[in-house]
Amino acid sequence: MKQLRCDFTRERIFPGFDKKTCKVDPKIITDSKDRAVLFYGMLLLSGSDVGTGSYPAKSTDGGRTFETPVKLEGLTRYEGDIRVQTGPCVSGIYDVKNGKALLFGLESRFADDKNPIMINGIATCKAVYATFNMDELKVDSPFRPMPLPFPVVSAVPHGQPMRLSNGHILASFYFTTEEITRASVLTAEYAFEEGELTLIRAGEPLISGDDHLRGYCEPSVAKCGGKYYMTIRTDEVGIYAVSDDGFTFGKPQEWRWDDGTVLENYNTMQRFLAHPEGLYLAYTRRGAHNDHVFRHRAPMFFARFDEERQVLLRETEKILVPEMGARLGNFSVTPVSERENWLVTAEWMQPLGCERYGSDNSIWIARVKWEE
Repeated sequence: MKQLRCDFTRERIFPGFDKKTCKVDPKIITDSKDRAVLFYGMLLLSGSDVGTGSYPAKSTDGGRTFETPVKLEGLTRYEGDIRVQTGPCVSGIYDVKNGKALLFGLESRFADDKNPIMINGIATCKAVYATFNMDELKVDSPFRPMPLPFPVVSAVPHGQPMRLSNGHILASFYFTTEEITRASVLTAEYAFEEGELTLIRAGEPLISGDDHLRGYCEPSVAKCGGKYYMTIRTDEVGIYAVSDDGFTFGKPQEWRWDDGTVLENYNTMQRFLAHPEGLYLAYTRRGAHNDHVFRHRAPMFFARFDEERQVLLRETEKILVPEMGARLGNFSVTPVSERENWLVTAEWMQPLGCERYGSDNSIWIARVKWEE
């Protein structure tokens, strides 16, 4: 395994907390040159995962600074008493051909403005897509359903979309159907031409057994050394699976340290920071004097993954974003180049009172750079 040397910087931006709403789930899309757009959602603290809008902020200096966020309009409509809300940037990728961002989003339905519409105990949602003008900060095509290989009750595009060697896009999802009510994960290959997203092929779904209460959720995929790695959230423990082609993955395994012990991550996503010759995992975990943090979702760590031994190297673990009372576990990673990845997360201000440790709903940007 080749030794990789990396360093990182971090900054805290857009502070402010009114104890009624909360900035959540930030993402960054960049053209790897001068333009970058940071997206975050706004959440009502009076409900459970009740989104009320999306806010992009533009950078014209390669992500060093961001302008004041603006609210995207036209993402809310009503069907009778049902509020239909589009969250436009669950994930996204820059499209070089048209110079715009391709957004993968989520269309959710709420009764009484705050109660998710359920089927078989599952919140219904649709995966949608649209193009986004990064200069004018506007969605310039209608959101349309993402083509999927079979009917679903819910489908969420998740993780960082990957550009394949043929120019197509590899995206990962978690989904439920009327028959399979625990979440499952899969990957799918898409072509994007003239504003149209076309499904080329879909992978084999990974279907959870009874040992995981809600199944497999929030997948994220990275490629290293000719193999594809998918990291997956479950209620009980963080897991991962390996594939030779990015479509058929082996049996998921628990994330473990090089001493054989289990990484104490649970009910929270993990993400990869990818270098062409190695992977780092970003995660939260128990055992960091953080029992006061919801689901131990802070601080944010990262550590090197040994692909040969299939373990995390404990001696490489570092704190990427510090703990200040608020949870940080809903985060994203943007690959900027082969030498640089950005991790962005927000101080999620639930439960109320976490601000006494110093959090104020700021957004953190951590920039990881490799020497090679």
